[in-house]
Amino acid sequence: MDKSTLARLAFWGMNMNAATGGRNNWPGFRYNDAEWMRLVKLSDAVDGGPFVRYILICTVVFIALAAIAMVGLFVPLMTALYPNPADTQPLPFVLLLAATALLCLGIGLPISLRVAAWASASQAMQARLTEEPGDAALAAKVSHQITRMVVIMCGILVPGTLLWIAFDIHGGPIVTTLKWFGIMLMGASSVHTFVRRQPRAS
Repeated sequence: MDKSTLARLAFWGMNMNAATGGRNNWPGFRYNDAEWMRLVKLSDAVDGGPFVRYILICTVVFIALAAIAMVGLFVPLMTALYPNPADTQPLPFVLLLAATALLCLGIGLPISLRVAAWASASQAMQARLTEEPGDAALAAKVSHQITRMVVIMCGILVPGTLLWIAFDIHGGPIVTTLKWFGIMLMGASSVHTFVRRQPRAS
């Protein structure tokens, strides 16, 4: 396994450690004791500054890729199918939206994680990372977990959105509240990790 893959695994370990508060209890992303201990050990090589940079770069790259998918795929196809927006049918709209989301998450998210790890892992950090038996299997498990969650999310999107349309649910305030709650939660987690990873004065 090369250093870049180990770096991605280290950043992922830090991400999971920050998201769960070290409790290894995130739904869909659980690990046995040996795997969790390895992720924690790898994350020890990640300092607070590089981790915050990793989160920011991953976010920016993913949003940019998602915007490209929407502008280059979703909007042109919807325009071709329904030149008059008033004629839009719910099922084709939702299926195309789910397909675009699958493309963004299934391809865009892994690319974002790779770019963020590549841009954030310094040579000093990579020098602190040493491969151990089982790392390749752990990296494959993480990749499988991400793919599985993407498929589940996009699968739920179709019937969920159709139900919202069928029952005319106005989810604007709900979605906005959840969005800002998620942003604040991730921000607080990143700040907490950054502070915790700073060298302590002796």
